[in-house]
Amino acid sequence: MIALNQGFISLLNVPMEPRLFGMDSQTFLQLVPHLFNFILLAVLMTFILYKPVRAFLHERADRIAKELEEADATRLAANALKDQYEQRLKDIEMERTAILDDARKQAIERRNRDMADTKKEMDALKARAQIEITAERDRVKDQVEQAIVEISTDMAGKLLAASIDATAHTRLFNEAMAELEATVFKPAAVETA
Repeated sequence: MIALNQGFISLLNVPMEPRLFGMDSQTFLQLVPHLFNFILLAVLMTFILYKPVRAFLHERADRIAKELEEADATRLAANALKDQYEQRLKDIEMERTAILDDARKQAIERRNRDMADTKKEMDALKARAQIEITAERDRVKDQVEQAIVEISTDMAGKLLAASIDATAHTRLFNEAMAELEATVFKPAAVETA
């Protein structure tokens, strides 16, 4: 080692010539330890750092690829879920439309049924009213006929009971007509009141 140190010292004592950048022995001797250190550093870095960094980068690339695959799978699942919800919405809309149509049909049927029932009731009321009117008319007609018969009988009795002249006959006729009018129109006035 001493010899090596003396060799370096003797090289250092060599007079220097002016130079720009020359590859002389001194430059070469100074460059050798730097090259050795660089190669040693490169080898150490390869063994110490390159493999772990490379493994880290591969793990990172795998993790990113896995995340991208998961993102694609999630996107596909989301699209499938979205399509499923859209289909459900369409089905719900169709069901809503069907329910509304059914409700409309039922409402129309119920209205038609109610109108038919109301018409039947009105026809029944009309028929009953017509029967009552006919019965009342027949009753009034019977009463009028009875009154006419009674008045005619009274008139005939009065005519036969007394022989009368033309003025008495006219007076009796007018009285009978007044009684007839009072009897015929009196029940009608009572019934309307």
